[in-house]
Amino acid sequence: MNDYDANGNKIGHSSPSFFEGMNHYDNNGHKVGESRPGFFGSMKHYDNKGNKQGHSEPGLFGGFNYYDE
Repeated sequence: MNDYDANGNKIGHSSPSFFEGMNHYDNNGHKVGESRPGFFGSMKHYDNKGNKQGHSEPGLFGGFNYYDE
């Protein structure tokens, strides 16, 4: 998947990792973080050093709601 900022500029890409997670990379191919599955369909987000940055919960009408830590 390609990743974009709020202005529509491509900032990197994400690719599947083990156990249904995603690895996130910048435009230069450097890993900048990862997302791992949580309970009840949630995702936990980490920076490239493994520090938790936030989590996403499934929305009521589809999609996800993101929360900072």
